[in-house]
Amino acid sequence: MVTGYIFAAFIIILGLAVMRFGSIHVKKFKDGKTKIKSKLSGQLSFLILFIIVIGLIVYSLNDLLFN
Repeated sequence: MVTGYIFAAFIIILGLAVMRFGSIHVKKFKDGKTKIKSKLSGQLSFLILFIIVIGLIVYSLNDLLFN
């Protein structure tokens, strides 16, 4: 039971870190400080970030609704 709370806290902290990293990255990109060398790498990094955020949302909703 305690390990479940520890795991949930870890997932929440990981989600916050991912969202913070994403917001910093978007802000730097808007300011022009981040140069993307190839369009594919930029799309790939955004896709990975998007999948992680969506996965955390689905995991949270699943735990909230079906537990």
